[in-house]
Amino acid sequence: GPKGESIHKVIPMQFPGQDPSHPHGHWMSADDRYMVTPDEFTGTATIYDMMENKILGKVKTGHSPIAVGMTPDGNKSYVADFFDSTISVIDTIKGKLIKTINLLENYNPISGDVNGPLGFLPIQTPVSPDGQYMVTANTGSATITIIDTETDELIKDLPCSAGCHGVNFGAKKDGGYYAYVSSSFSNDLLIVDGDPNNDGNPHDAKIAGRVSLVGSPKTQTDDQVVALHGMGGMGVLPIPIVYNGWVQNLPQEWRSQLTEQQQNPP
Repeated sequence: GPKGESIHKVIPMQFPGQDPSHPHGHWMSADDRYMVTPDEFTGTATIYDMMENKILGKVKTGHSPIAVGMTPDGNKSYVADFFDSTISVIDTIKGKLIKTINLLENYNPISGDVNGPLGFLPIQTPVSPDGQYMVTANTGSATITIIDTETDELIKDLPCSAGCHGVNFGAKKDGGYYAYVSSSFSNDLLIVDGDPNNDGNPHDAKIAGRVSLVGSPKTQTDDQVVALHGMGGMGVLPIPIVYNGWVQNLPQEWRSQLTEQQQNPP
């Protein structure tokens, strides 16, 4: 119904008789064929075929999977395993685990030494709309990790704010993308340029800017803050939406502001 006043359909994310999976932070493929859900209670990812209206399979992940990212073609899905601080890389079509990326591989828990990029307690983890890299918000380490999706290797981390939590991509003027990162306990928004020179290599990823979310009497809001002033956000939605499957359906007034590549992601 209008304004979401009715439920159109309820899709079980477990087979009859199985324990509740508690799906949390799913992702849809660009062609609407596949939905992948992280099942926080069961340590699995469920692959659901929207055309066949059935569960295709379940893939074992790390503990407390919490969010999913997906390549533009839908072939690979990335699951953030919260308590393991890993990323489970899944072949979406075959329903198989390809690789587990350890975000703590450069951390020595005995000495406390860190000799490379690090992520602890990962949450939202979208893949760039061009499929070149993935940006993950890590709330435990207050870092933003960058993974090269061609090699599925952890290549860099960037500083984040307290309660680093939400990530979403928006278009960058004249080509490429920015990742916008919100933090639960900080009233700022970080802007990550994952590929500053647009050469397809994310090794030069950097923090491109920071936006203060501190309001003033002139700030437009949909309601008034009644408690806990200064809190940040758990998610962010840049407009226009530029992911594959969405960008093709934008009104012309938005599409005309995008480059040819942004209008036609791989």
